[in-house]
Amino acid sequence: MTRIILVAVEKIVVRMLGDREGDVDINLAATFLFFIFGAVILLPMAFLIPVSNLFFLFPCFISSLLYTVYSYSFVTSLATGETSLVTPIYSLNGLILVLFSFLFLSESLTVTKLIGVLVMMLGMSFLKDIRNPFYSLHYILTDIPSRHMFLAIVTQSIGRMIDKYFLPNVHPITYSAILYLFIAFHLMAILLLRRKISMIGKVFREKPALSIISGLINGLSYLFLLYALQQIDLSIAEPLTNLSLILTMFFSVLFFKENVMEKFPGSILILIGGWFLYLNF
Repeated sequence: MTRIILVAVEKIVVRMLGDREGDVDINLAATFLFFIFGAVILLPMAFLIPVSNLFFLFPCFISSLLYTVYSYSFVTSLATGETSLVTPIYSLNGLILVLFSFLFLSESLTVTKLIGVLVMMLGMSFLKDIRNPFYSLHYILTDIPSRHMFLAIVTQSIGRMIDKYFLPNVHPITYSAILYLFIAFHLMAILLLRRKISMIGKVFREKPALSIISGLINGLSYLFLLYALQQIDLSIAEPLTNLSLILTMFFSVLFFKENVMEKFPGSILILIGGWFLYLNF
């Protein structure tokens, strides 16, 4: 429940932190702040936990490369698109995870999971215009923020599989702290190569509170996910998080005055599909 609330709030804060016009360097800097402050939150706890071996560092590094692509795409999508549209698309990560978990983690593909996948796909076709599913699908597939979100959920899902596979070898706090440092390093390296490292200071000076709050929410919500992954299947843990969709849509109306009514039927179908994934029989 705590992660569900944090994820809903996270999307609103990230939208405020990113650049509405989609400036690459501003969004790279915002994403760096999003993760470096998450690392700062987690590191003090990580130092208190003994590490028996460093075997996890390599898969953690590989996972961080995927999350770097995910995080930039995620921030850019939320900053430039309609929160009430790209958030339901983000919820389709359950569909991706079911397929990937079946193919690569040997998790079961049950009747309810198949029903859930089909219902979520149907929901996606109603996100933009319930009267014309084909128009809705065409709009989503050609909308740049929506494409960013699709890229985000695919790279995130592959990263989640790596996390699930190697997590038993290390404490979740240690893993998440190191992962966040790796991601921040990648983003800083990109900004250095682009000669835009000063953009980090610029974004932080303009939005110091949002930078810190986003990192705090990000670090804690990911930590709660890692704890969940120790108890339940990946294809169940992530879809449950998507219950945050309803809260996010409420916040979209409250803070950004977005029209959520046209997305509501499709969003509900995606949530129902996620619930079928959870039933798992």
